[in-house]
Amino acid sequence: MDTFLSGSYSRRVQEGHLRDVDVIVVLDDPDGKYADSADAALEDIRDAASESELVRRTRKRVRAVKLFLHGHKLTVERLALNGHEFTVDLVAALRPASGNGLLLARHLPDEGYDDWQILDPEGQRQAATDKNEQCGDMYIPAVRIVKYWNRGEGKPLRSYHAESILWHALTGSVDYAEAMVKFFDAAYDALAPSMRTSDPGVPNSYVDERLEADERAAARVKVEKAREAAHAAYEAEDLGEALDGWVEVFGSSFPAPSTTPEQIAAALGSGGAGVVGPGIQTGGGRQGIKPRSWRER
Repeated sequence: MDTFLSGSYSRRVQEGHLRDVDVIVVLDDPDGKYADSADAALEDIRDAASESELVRRTRKRVRAVKLFLHGHKLTVERLALNGHEFTVDLVAALRPASGNGLLLARHLPDEGYDDWQILDPEGQRQAATDKNEQCGDMYIPAVRIVKYWNRGEGKPLRSYHAESILWHALTGSVDYAEAMVKFFDAAYDALAPSMRTSDPGVPNSYVDERLEADERAAARVKVEKAREAAHAAYEAEDLGEALDGWVEVFGSSFPAPSTTPEQIAAALGSGGAGVVGPGIQTGGGRQGIKPRSWRER
């Protein structure tokens, strides 16, 4: 048996406080017991984990066994969530006979599935690392911003779907503002009824295969609203107007003249931010991305 970290934590793209950790558990299967049944693998993982004194209870899911730990209920003040618990997901996996990737459990009894799907968590992690280097270390923080928006909207997009959309949207160095505009443009297109988003780590598979038509349509409505607001903020020539425009995208916690006037005034007074021509200059004196109309793209 082999184990390693996976998920958003391993790709360094978790949003906010760490709420859970995914651990891939690659099982030995010399007699083919698990190959015949993903449920058998999940049950054995569940039984083994339940013997640990750290584990309070478990829950079997599609690919993993979720562990709830003793003494690890995080406070509402810390997470701004009602009773959220830190959890560990033990993801069942097998090594394929040949080729790259891993076989991950797929336990969906209501749909008649008790098998394995070829995916590549290690490839997903490498894809994120490579994209971050390609984008001048901007991809990973941009993913976190996108996930912040997504959570604030009630998660219209599954987390890895949003991450994958941004992965395809960015092809080089960008500033935060342009990264967000590119994301919302790409997300609006990706949520069209006939479109699918390929997995950065497994190009021949799609991350939104199980996204229902009504979920897709509802997510597209929220993305369209944010897209319009993002373009308005990006194209604004006045710094205060631009900052207030981003409030329309990210909510009242975004620092802007309308939400934190004292902080913004102090930053402007100290030269920490300012307007240079039609663009925004950061505290380090770097010229930000100059706005341009999305209709001219």
